[in-house]
Amino acid sequence: MTSDESENAGADAAFDRIMESIGNDGPFQRRYNIIFNVIAVLFFAMCVVNVLLVLAVPDHRCRIAVTDNEMLNATGSDQWNGTVYPMEYNSRGEYVPSSCEMYNISYDEHTTDDYTPPSNKTATVSCLYGYEYDRTYYDRTPVTEHDWVCDRELYGTNVFAFVRVSEVCGTFILGQLGDRIGRLPVYLFSIATAAIGRVLSIFSAHSYWLFASLAFIGSFSTNTSFQSPLIIAMEISKDANRAALSLWQLVGWTAGVCLAPLILWWMRDWSWFMIVTSLPCLLFYCFPRYAIESPRWLASQGRYGACLAQLRKIATINGRPFELTEQQLKALVPRPEREKTYGIASLFSGWHMSKLTGLLLFSWICNTIPTFTLFLLSLQMGGNPFLNNFWQGAVELPAYLLGQLCCDRLGRRFTNSGAFLAATLACLPVVLLIHRPGTELYVTMLAIVVKFFVCVTYFALYLQSVELYPTSLRQTGTSFGIIVSNVFGAVGPYIVYLGTSRDLRLPFVAMALIMLVGAVSAIFLPETLHQKLPETMDEGRQFGRDQRFWSIPKRPPSATTTSRTDIETELQELQKLHKPA
Repeated sequence: MTSDESENAGADAAFDRIMESIGNDGPFQRRYNIIFNVIAVLFFAMCVVNVLLVLAVPDHRCRIAVTDNEMLNATGSDQWNGTVYPMEYNSRGEYVPSSCEMYNISYDEHTTDDYTPPSNKTATVSCLYGYEYDRTYYDRTPVTEHDWVCDRELYGTNVFAFVRVSEVCGTFILGQLGDRIGRLPVYLFSIATAAIGRVLSIFSAHSYWLFASLAFIGSFSTNTSFQSPLIIAMEISKDANRAALSLWQLVGWTAGVCLAPLILWWMRDWSWFMIVTSLPCLLFYCFPRYAIESPRWLASQGRYGACLAQLRKIATINGRPFELTEQQLKALVPRPEREKTYGIASLFSGWHMSKLTGLLLFSWICNTIPTFTLFLLSLQMGGNPFLNNFWQGAVELPAYLLGQLCCDRLGRRFTNSGAFLAATLACLPVVLLIHRPGTELYVTMLAIVVKFFVCVTYFALYLQSVELYPTSLRQTGTSFGIIVSNVFGAVGPYIVYLGTSRDLRLPFVAMALIMLVGAVSAIFLPETLHQKLPETMDEGRQFGRDQRFWSIPKRPPSATTTSRTDIETELQELQKLHKPA
């Protein structure tokens, strides 16, 4: 270890001791986590998915003239449908009346003796009088208000793609700003843009491009709204609690994703739904006592006065004395000299590092596309779309719990690859059943099983991304994987469109092939369980080179002795912290 690395490690250890002295597992940490990593995440999760939920396309058909409606009531629905709408196969393989065309004939001829019923050779036209929608689950949405169906069916699909591109841009820009100007201002900016973008979209649906632009703005800060409070919580908490912090945030996310479709089901009107699921995000401006900047980040930037102010907030709420001066803090935690890196280019420095980055990118892409595709498919698979979406969200929490258990027992590599393979196999019976009548419940259950295993891969993959890269590239590498996967995730809406407009089996065939690639790429990643994490670029370039392919991770022997010198040094440092100025 070089002198710079030793100094950085000493500064980190000193700051850990400072946090211990003021409490790194006290009331402040617990309240901060509940407010910003559970409740705020719950509301923000609803804000993230609300625009996706309101763009679901209900069953529809051509509206007919008023006089023809009277004749419909007289002749009966089934008989009339055969004379108004040409028959065609839908995406589920059912032979049904067309949703987008009608016969180009005059229905006044029904009363004449020489009337000839239309056939599939009769000329057809697009809907002349607008559309009628199935109002079983929706009263009013942008789709039903402005007829985003048939020749405009790609409108919703394109908005889904804009949302993914927006997340990519926001992660790239705001992720770097979080390291430059701080986590707190980025977080406050994120919740404002999300809430305002979503609410203003209510008044813009008459103009498609304005609506799409506001959807872009509302999704710009999706990732940083979760990352910023989690990073702050981890940087003020003890190491043993960091995995639990991630799990609690996932609990908040799952609760929000499950609650949003139920609220829309109850309200049935998209305008009020957007308001109820977006505006509450602004409430989290109302906690100035707990909305702090990361003191560890402030110290790393040399802003010792601001760092002390945040530390005093924590110490006061935790009921701990704190008398450290700015000069003492500067002496204990000098501003570190960071290892020189070149951003994303450093992820490809050397053959081994390039291979690891490439395999991780394949895994991220193979996880993100099915995740987004399954969410959108849940709104188009028949049955109650809100319950379909609810169960796909509810399955995430047990998946994360199983992912944590398997990652700690079997290792990250086998958990990730095995879950990808299980998700691939679960797609096969869906392809065989989805065209058979009366199998909607079985298809929905199998889709939930696919989503379950995809969530397991996400948990394992996130751990691998954090643990494979050296310290100086850990944030960059993880963010780069999310960015690239979101770019490819924009393919998801078009996979769904292919299924709804052609054949509903095609999305599951595509997902099975994609996740099979994910299983292969994940199995060639090195195992990180019980491994010392790389700290420098050189260690990152060598990490995993000496691992055997079928090796089982073993827990290292725990250290049971501590040298007297270490104990005396620890006591001296803690005495400095409690010594009055």
